[in-house]
Amino acid sequence: AVAPVAKHVRGGKGGKHHSAEHPDGYFPQGAPPKGSGPPPFWVFCAGQWQDCWCPGDIRWGNEETWHVVPLPKSGDSHKVTCTIEHLPDNLPGDDLKHCECLIDPNSASYGRTNAMMLEDGEADRLGATLVSSCELFFGARKKQPVDMAQWMAMEGLCSEDWEERMRFNRSIKAGPKQISLEVRQQLFRARVDARFKKIMSSLTSKSWFRRAFVTYVAGEPSSPFVQMATELIKSVHYFSTWPIIVFNFGLVTPPAWTPEEFPRLVILHSLPLPRENPMKRSFNFNKLRSILMSRVKTGIQLDVDQFIAPNADVLFKLTESYVDKAYPFPLMPAHFLDWSIKDQKDAPWWPRYCPNPSQPCPMQTMRWAHAHPTWTYWALPFFGRWVRRHFRDERLPNVTLQGFDAPGLRVGNIPEDEDLLNVALWEERASKQWCKFDVPATVEFESLLTWQPSHGNRCKEGIGCTNIGGDDRWYKSGVPKVYWTAHHAVDAAQTAQILERIQAKEKEGKWPPAIVYDEKFWKSGEELHAAYPDLQCLT
Repeated sequence: AVAPVAKHVRGGKGGKHHSAEHPDGYFPQGAPPKGSGPPPFWVFCAGQWQDCWCPGDIRWGNEETWHVVPLPKSGDSHKVTCTIEHLPDNLPGDDLKHCECLIDPNSASYGRTNAMMLEDGEADRLGATLVSSCELFFGARKKQPVDMAQWMAMEGLCSEDWEERMRFNRSIKAGPKQISLEVRQQLFRARVDARFKKIMSSLTSKSWFRRAFVTYVAGEPSSPFVQMATELIKSVHYFSTWPIIVFNFGLVTPPAWTPEEFPRLVILHSLPLPRENPMKRSFNFNKLRSILMSRVKTGIQLDVDQFIAPNADVLFKLTESYVDKAYPFPLMPAHFLDWSIKDQKDAPWWPRYCPNPSQPCPMQTMRWAHAHPTWTYWALPFFGRWVRRHFRDERLPNVTLQGFDAPGLRVGNIPEDEDLLNVALWEERASKQWCKFDVPATVEFESLLTWQPSHGNRCKEGIGCTNIGGDDRWYKSGVPKVYWTAHHAVDAAQTAQILERIQAKEKEGKWPPAIVYDEKFWKSGEELHAAYPDLQCLT
């Protein structure tokens, strides 16, 4: 049952010892002194049809049958596509063929290796402390209200006792796509990168961050996703006073991510999701894992193709004002498209929530929202409840609401994190969403970069001055844009240039207010809503 996760961890028995020079196991250069570590060992690198980037030899196969691709003598890393089109079919018909990477504990990259792929004793030796686990959450559950909220979120994902209590409860019976309890327990373990342990200690109180941005990534150090993440990390250091937590679900982090370069960065390592059916899940469900493992009292989730802009920290205070005991749900920004069954004909959720958008849809409570949630710890049970329903493949029952008969829905059939979060918010009758604080394209920032004080409150140039497209049900005149973050920042070099220009503009005192609606800048959400009292989104 644990094979899809356990195969990511090397075999053998590791010993725990600390050097006299570095008693906490942290080696400043990112690797222990040469010759001090165990012999090289293999770790999971990529499943079939994926690319394996590795700083050592790569092998392709399964169990005891392997084809080895040596590390080229001319390089310090290489990449292999793990398919029979590129490698020998040494195990015909074996769907579990995969690539593994040979890790050398004496290499320069070893200190940047995902510590959850090491044996526990070796990870401890490096100083990569375990900071998230079912055992930790259970042990802390009575310490303070945030810990109780954390355990309420995690009990159904972690607890054998909970599984036993629910065994005869047909309303939450697990389905055929469930991820087993043993695997779920492994998926919610994370270790802090040893190089960032002191930063984490300085930024937390009783194991919790007060406020933080949270993102997640996997990929080779030179991949576009990692490059985008680098610019996101930079933007947080430019325009925020709060930390950013990066969950690494890949093999190795880039050498540029150091505590000296980024003093408010914390890297946490965790295992990748299972890649084999029926437990296979989209990579983007790592977003929800990151939220649940981060131990952040007030958080803003960002994707790596985003960056933040001046005054984005306002979102923390606003989130705390809206997400509380009375409203324990995350807030997400309205999407730039009003998705419906007309656009997603095969989506399994529309028959339950809105089979005909031209008719009343009592089960759909808001416009489709973009999966960039903000939350306080009051919303953690919501996240845990819905990740549990997805990972256990539970079924929502048939219901009747206001004369509408809503058919049941198998939660495990919902393919992506954004789909699940929208379904979850509708199902629980949530009714609040942000205005568009994740502006859909970086080019829209040109409207702010070309603004001059002489323009007053008028937004004069470019598509950044226009409203997000309206719809017939929620926002007939469109949605306001709020320039606190950008989305689809997929060109890292271009993003770096934009961030430099924003910095310069802000230093000159010429950065306009963030809110734009009807070609006008608004100083605050209060000012905007006073002028448009029927506007439903929050800012």
